[in-house]
Amino acid sequence: MLWAYFHCYQLTLDTYVSQQSASPCPVPTVVYNEKNNAVVQLNPSAKDTGLDVGFGLAQTAALCPHVNILTYRAEAERDTLISLAHRLYPLASDIVLEDTNSLAIRLDNLVQYYGSYEVLWSTLTHEISLSGIHYNYATAWGIEAARLLAKNHHNKVSIQTADIRESLSTCALSQTELDSKAITSLAKVGITQVGQLLSMPVHELGRRFTNDTIRYLTALRGETFPTRQVFRPSDTFEKTTALSFEVENTQHLQPYLNIQLETLSHYLRARNLTTSAIEFHISFREVTPLRLAVNAALPTTALKYWLELAVLKTERLALPAPAISLTLTCCEFEPIAGDNGDLFSNRFTTLAQKQLIGRLKAKLGDTSTQQPLMGNSHAFEKMCTYDVQHATETYQFDAAPTFLFSQPKPLTQGSKICFGPLRLQTLWWEEEAQPRDYFIAQTLQGRRLLVFKDHHKRWWMQGIYS
Repeated sequence: MLWAYFHCYQLTLDTYVSQQSASPCPVPTVVYNEKNNAVVQLNPSAKDTGLDVGFGLAQTAALCPHVNILTYRAEAERDTLISLAHRLYPLASDIVLEDTNSLAIRLDNLVQYYGSYEVLWSTLTHEISLSGIHYNYATAWGIEAARLLAKNHHNKVSIQTADIRESLSTCALSQTELDSKAITSLAKVGITQVGQLLSMPVHELGRRFTNDTIRYLTALRGETFPTRQVFRPSDTFEKTTALSFEVENTQHLQPYLNIQLETLSHYLRARNLTTSAIEFHISFREVTPLRLAVNAALPTTALKYWLELAVLKTERLALPAPAISLTLTCCEFEPIAGDNGDLFSNRFTTLAQKQLIGRLKAKLGDTSTQQPLMGNSHAFEKMCTYDVQHATETYQFDAAPTFLFSQPKPLTQGSKICFGPLRLQTLWWEEEAQPRDYFIAQTLQGRRLLVFKDHHKRWWMQGIYS
């Protein structure tokens, strides 16, 4: 077996950086753990000011008064790690989540699909790099050995057993997961490095350590492989993002919307799914979370399209209180249709129309748009209706123009007749019922009009052809 271990040592900081716009001079930023009063992550600008991991809050503020302090939350890092696992799952099936900031991937059973370890490794690391996450890594025969090397910044892909054993032998016992009592006992007999421990016979280990310690040591040596729970993606999509600051204006939510929708788009594309309905939940400290549903006119995975709809939906929204977190959920999926024709089949026809309707509904509301339909009349005045609930049998007529005027307009443009006449008799029971001779005229600019001539020999426009 061969496992790769990725220790994502600054998930909170990486998440924060991805939400900020690029800046040539980033502000010194640290991640502070309240439980042990220590800085656990920091960016290069903060390190240049003299700060380092382990500093307390008072010492940090004294050295850099203008430092930006982020609160460490294990749950938020766990959510980010799960999102990363979702991105990697289409590439590698055997993924094990470790703690809140590390994951292990089995490699040996994937080589037959990728052809070589080099191609497999390049594919995995490229996907992790796209997420903007920093990590230390290592490979070994088991998760325990790979974890020890990765957390010691090994950052090397080793396939041969001899190379892995040599790398492990240089690690100090203090860097392992042995308890302090076992490390002290071994130090008394001169054993301070992992290499010395690996060379000890098993029966010697059994005399000195407890069963838990023996299990860890045998796994470190590659003699046993503890059972692990393998990651499996959820059937629904949900991503929660803790905001870097309390947001009072919805315009400041756009970077977070972009990140969440990008994750959703990747989730859908990796599974050949689409969706036409998503939902945002904006959380506050003391106010009930705000639910915001966004619906598309047709199922899609396009990040740009969903972002436009989300921005239109939120730009006029007034928040009842400062927002502290944003959650995106998606529970309704549809498979991508297999009969798409070619790459250019959806450039025109109904696709652009439905996308426009979706944008208008997001901007103006679900009842803001109406679609013209053919009415149940042979007269041009009543041939077009804008009642979207109109369900009666309609009168189909190929000569009907795209846009019909509710009332005829005088024809004032220079034009020439290119079709007609076509005589239509209006309904006899209506006022001023009379026959009309209709023509299709073309203006000097090439626009085609539906025109007629009344009994006073005056010309009128009844509609426009698209």
